[in-house]
Amino acid sequence: MKYTSLRLDAQLLFMDKTDELTKEIQSFLSDLSIATNTIVKVECYASVNNQDEYTTCLDAFNTVLTSVFNKQKPAKLFIAQSLADDAQKALFKFSICDDKEYSIEYKEFQKHPYCLVSRNEENILISGGISFDSTIDTLRLVQSTFDFMEQLLDHEEMHFGHVAYQANFINDIQSTKKDATTGWTKAQTIDEIRALYFDPNLFRHGYPLQHNSHISTSGFIIDFMASSKDGFPTAQYNLNTQAEQTQNCFIPGLKKLLIKPQVNHEKTSCELQLKSALNTVKTTIDNCGKEIDDMIDEIKVTISDKNNLDGIEAIISDTIKTNKLVLFHSPLQSTDLKVDIEVISSVIC
Repeated sequence: MKYTSLRLDAQLLFMDKTDELTKEIQSFLSDLSIATNTIVKVECYASVNNQDEYTTCLDAFNTVLTSVFNKQKPAKLFIAQSLADDAQKALFKFSICDDKEYSIEYKEFQKHPYCLVSRNEENILISGGISFDSTIDTLRLVQSTFDFMEQLLDHEEMHFGHVAYQANFINDIQSTKKDATTGWTKAQTIDEIRALYFDPNLFRHGYPLQHNSHISTSGFIIDFMASSKDGFPTAQYNLNTQAEQTQNCFIPGLKKLLIKPQVNHEKTSCELQLKSALNTVKTTIDNCGKEIDDMIDEIKVTISDKNNLDGIEAIISDTIKTNKLVLFHSPLQSTDLKVDIEVISSVIC
């Protein structure tokens, strides 16, 4: 799987200029000779300040996808997050499977578009974002989303044990306010509901790579990938006994190593936390026991304070080589965290 991205003026989303957005994306894909029937997922990240703006931008995003892809829609994800180096831009990211060894099925379950990618008899379910009406309470919102995720997995003859990677997006992720009924914060609600669905007997091979992230609008979104071959999970992890301990995931069918290193809270500055996390990434790659491409596919860095933006690129380039660095600005799960990092690397099979 390959990745490419395009930055466009976010006002095109806010002003519902879908025709212009469509032409920009079609021209971009044409210039790179990327066929739409090789794209398995489209993500859009934009700085959104309220629910009305979110609805406008999401509607525009969906209209553009219909115009570009017609009925053969890939998995999709729209996230209200701001680029750290240019909040006026929206980032469109495309995941591409253009190798002949892949087969792609564009599917839909209860109006939710997703992709099933197959290679060497291994099936990889690429879901895209799952979300529900944000006006309901957090407990029902999170539970409804996990329930739909379970139904989608069951539809593809999979279960939670097949999940390789899961990203959870919720607003006010740092909030310590507790629900009057459950006594849980929003972050705790995710953990508690997840525990209801994650039967430990399904994860004897290891727990999936997980990530909790902040969004600037109300609601809850799950984005996940699952993999299966002959009914068995295929994702490989560093061995662990708790979901929070997983820091990397290898998906053989995609030939990708996903890394989400734990950041050392004891490091008090953004620079020290970033250097520590990058060293963990480097160690993970060195010790994974697989031949890894020298050039990292993508590094996504989120900082909690824009004042820490200067110097990040230099710190990364001094540690590892990457084709692409994407910088976001957003609150992180803990007030102690100054930086968060996700890495995608290719395995040479």
